[in-house]
Amino acid sequence: MGARHNSRALAADDLATQANADRPWRRLLAHRPLGGLCHLIRVREQGVTKPRIGIDLDLEHDGRRWIYKLSTSYVQAIQKLGAEPVLLTPDDQRSPREIFTGIDGLLLTGGDDPHPALFGERGTRLPTRLLSYRRENFLLQIARELLQSELPCLAICLGSQMLQVAAGGTMWVDLASQWQGPLCQHSGGASHLVHPEPGSLLEQLWEQRSASLVSHHHQAVRKLAPGFQLEARAEDGVIEAWRSETHPFLLATQWHPEIQSEELGGKRVLRTFLDACQS
Repeated sequence: MGARHNSRALAADDLATQANADRPWRRLLAHRPLGGLCHLIRVREQGVTKPRIGIDLDLEHDGRRWIYKLSTSYVQAIQKLGAEPVLLTPDDQRSPREIFTGIDGLLLTGGDDPHPALFGERGTRLPTRLLSYRRENFLLQIARELLQSELPCLAICLGSQMLQVAAGGTMWVDLASQWQGPLCQHSGGASHLVHPEPGSLLEQLWEQRSASLVSHHHQAVRKLAPGFQLEARAEDGVIEAWRSETHPFLLATQWHPEIQSEELGGKRVLRTFLDACQS
């Protein structure tokens, strides 16, 4: 998966059975193989250090200067799982491929809005709070390289949206203005129910039909690009999660699992992501 993954492959049936029982994401993918991931069980060599998880920083102008920003909840969630956070700035001069060689997984974080022109909405007058160009460009480069790699990734909120934009998906510019029908409260840290799709990874992780999750967004993915599978919707129908059909582990959520790291909607998602980074 990542270039730092020091692993050896074993084809033993008993190891495969145990690993699949312990990790629902393996069990699901074993029935729907993605790139051959589940034909072998990867076991880490003895002495491997804790996994390094890249976390991208936001970039914002405070009226006087540009500053990097990151909610402590992302870092704390990764540390609680026993992993090492590696902070990635939008001004990193390395190529995405070079960045990926130093990490075992990637956590793409939330932020402001991607420019509507990126998904075919040039000239819109709907309300937006645009992302800084530097971070937007950085995320696009990261997303394009990620889609061609095998690096495990959990993409949250803006991270989910930027991956879909890079892959050719579309977005709602402003849910309140464009959504037809009843709409949940998605912004301001509101909680609402999210329902996993039948047979999805999230359904197996949660083992129940819904979870109450926290959202901070006014945009959302409108149509998934080809090669991606719907994982969950809010009770109003808004897409809340998806995953890649071909990447070994690429899961995206519109809600913020790092805020609910001790609850169902966060803990199992984060744990599953880290399992993938250690495989």
